[in-house]
Amino acid sequence: MILDDIVVHFLTKAEPLFIHLAVSNSNGIPYSVRGFGVKTYNDKNQLGIYILKSQTEKVRSFINSGNGAIACLFTDGFSNESYQIKGKFKEFKNPTSDEDLDILSRYRNGSLKLFPKMYAKYPLSAALCNLVTYKVEEVFIQTPGPYAGSKYQEGEGNHDS
Repeated sequence: MILDDIVVHFLTKAEPLFIHLAVSNSNGIPYSVRGFGVKTYNDKNQLGIYILKSQTEKVRSFINSGNGAIACLFTDGFSNESYQIKGKFKEFKNPTSDEDLDILSRYRNGSLKLFPKMYAKYPLSAALCNLVTYKVEEVFIQTPGPYAGSKYQEGEGNHDS
């Protein structure tokens, strides 16, 4: 178990949660996309990130030509509590379950709190998104302050400055 209950709670309860997924190609050139929700799994060793289908092929090409590494930054829109979670690509999935629809709706509703005009334009349906899954290998604290950039240790929780 790499993700402890504190990080899983943060990923599933922070609203709005801003997500940035990054990959790189064989030349080390990065490519980053916005995530529109995060799916956690019972084993706490993998995550799924919802991205727009229109960006999937470019993400796939960078993963295929690179080493499969994925880094995601997760930031609470109100507190700025942040974590970077790194790992290795597993697969792309089509989000079809009721859980997928619930996650996408919660993300959209949370984002509407800060940016009502912007997110009102994003229906974020499962038809518009794909799910990128990856095996979690490392978690880093990214909350601004003295701990930013340090490796997360299980049970550490919020790191305000």
